[in-house]
Amino acid sequence: MIIIEAVLNSPATGNRTRDVFEIEWYETAKTIIRRPTLSGMEIVIRKHNRVPLADGDILWMDDEKYIELVIKPCECIVFTPKTLKEMGIICFEIGNKHIPIYIDDANNVSVAYESPLYMQLLRAGYEPRIEARKLLQTHMLRAHGHGHNDANN
Repeated sequence: MIIIEAVLNSPATGNRTRDVFEIEWYETAKTIIRRPTLSGMEIVIRKHNRVPLADGDILWMDDEKYIELVIKPCECIVFTPKTLKEMGIICFEIGNKHIPIYIDDANNVSVAYESPLYMQLLRAGYEPRIEARKLLQTHMLRAHGHGHNDANN
């Protein structure tokens, strides 16, 4: 069993063999995760900070092998608001349900699939579609401050 307390800081993996440690999108902020890698190595992640795990993090490495964290795609509701007003209204409505909202560089809004929300979006004419996607922390909409000027972020 390998115990990991911090991800490696951008190491060069070279010609090492890649092994994969898969997690769900909602597990990125967990402080303890235990399960085998795809090759069967037992891994325990024990985080001592609040930094979420990220897709592509290198968790461990020796001379022959490295373990990369992969966030598994999940079934998502995806839609593209046509106007800024539409974006604001729908993000407000989804936010009221306390469902994390993800917005990619093409302004596609993604949320984990939930049937009542899908039906609500369909009825409201937002043309939602269901797709398998990775919900990444780098695309999560954050509507609260962290002690700095959010207008510049």
